[in-house]
Amino acid sequence: MIRIEDLWLSFGAQQVLRGVSLEVAPKSITVLAGESGSGKSTILRLLMGFLRADSGLITIDGRNVTDLTERQWVEIRSQMGMVFQSSALFDSLTVCQNVGFYPHFVERKPWSKVRAEVMELLEELDLEMHANKMPGELSGGMQRRVALARSLIYRPKILLYDEPTTGLDPTMIQIVNELILEMREKYDVTSVVVTHDMECIYQVADHVVLLVGGEATTIGPPRNLLISDEPAVIEFTRAWREQLQNLKQQLTGVAGLDPGARGESNG
Repeated sequence: MIRIEDLWLSFGAQQVLRGVSLEVAPKSITVLAGESGSGKSTILRLLMGFLRADSGLITIDGRNVTDLTERQWVEIRSQMGMVFQSSALFDSLTVCQNVGFYPHFVERKPWSKVRAEVMELLEELDLEMHANKMPGELSGGMQRRVALARSLIYRPKILLYDEPTTGLDPTMIQIVNELILEMREKYDVTSVVVTHDMECIYQVADHVVLLVGGEATTIGPPRNLLISDEPAVIEFTRAWREQLQNLKQQLTGVAGLDPGARGESNG
């Protein structure tokens, strides 16, 4: 579905991507992991045609998109949806209007037709009862669901998520992770998720690519993050490995307590 080969990109003297190569299988969830500034969000913008690489090749659904014109990119983007860190909803528009914003307000399609399509989608996502509410009336989880609905209005083949769990509490992180999985299961979309959140990586990823300093390392299944002896992988997962090691020691200590000793101390 998506293939990137030997991609290089610089902004002035700053080299952002250094020969990045990766593949995203159809209907899979591929996570681009890495710390801030590693180049992972830049890849999303290249996949959407918002940036152009200095060299390398990008193919989407078998089509070379590396040197497309803006007019040609419009066709490609119609098959893709992008979900940003924040829900980025219009506060002054209802849920229904937010989801139908682009086809009605930008493409100038009749509202009667757009509204029918929007309501069908909202029903699929269990959002129809919120159609006339304003974003401020919704919970954070519902706002993310509406943002996904807006991305799904064209029934895209590909969904791109840019740091979808950044700044969220644990409950919201779980909700967003479940939404990512639900979108794949319900709509058979191919998903690319940019994140540095280990919990998100382990819950949603089929395949992980780690970016460090603009260079990509293919990890494979997320469990490989904890068993890899690659220095870059060890450094990225250091805090997570230490937490797991501490938890293991605590559990071992509890399991190793002598029941007799506990009884004597209580006596």
